[in-house]
Amino acid sequence: MLRTFLAIGAASAFSTAALAQSEPSSAYVQIDSCPSYQLEGEPVWESACPGHENWSVFFRASEHGSGIAYAFNGSERTEFYRPPAQLLFGNFHNTMEWRVTSEGAFAIIHRYISEGPAMDVDPNAPDEEPPMQRQDLLVITALTPDDYETVACPLYVVDASQITDANDAARILADTFAPGYECDNRDPYVFTDISEVYATVEAFDMEQDEAEQTPAQPQPPKSKS
Repeated sequence: MLRTFLAIGAASAFSTAALAQSEPSSAYVQIDSCPSYQLEGEPVWESACPGHENWSVFFRASEHGSGIAYAFNGSERTEFYRPPAQLLFGNFHNTMEWRVTSEGAFAIIHRYISEGPAMDVDPNAPDEEPPMQRQDLLVITALTPDDYETVACPLYVVDASQITDANDAARILADTFAPGYECDNRDPYVFTDISEVYATVEAFDMEQDEAEQTPAQPQPPKSKS
């Protein structure tokens, strides 16, 4: 129960005045052959790729993982976000799923694959080969193009290594929470169980129903200062 409340806490930034939109669908964008360059004096590469419609996607890859950032229609690039992978090496899949309505794209679901030994492997341990593992994470990004300073931010992460129906779970979370989301600096919550996904969405729906049934209280006028 506590994990559910922690998860739904991220929805406090959700605008209850979400736009009426058509049913969400998916548009898929392949990330291939993007221009890239190496940062001076560092083993780090950055790439710039076209996204869906007026979106641009940026990657920053180092020896042990990758980060991702976004821009919309010439806006400032967001900060790079690196998923909370537990293994030593990682990179994003070359297919991005964009959740869209008639109003445009409102969320992205993107798989991050990490492989190798665990991050906490002791390099000074006896000469035994550490076990090789794989972890798949689905990063759900909320798109907020109307906020020119922060046009996108990580919303939730679904651990696809532990949730069988991870793609469906990610779509449910994206479609429920991303429209009208207001970005902040909190770290995205990581779901590791499908029942928790359903419980979080159900709790949010109940909150929305209660809010609709409660008469709006008159608000004092805002100061002009």
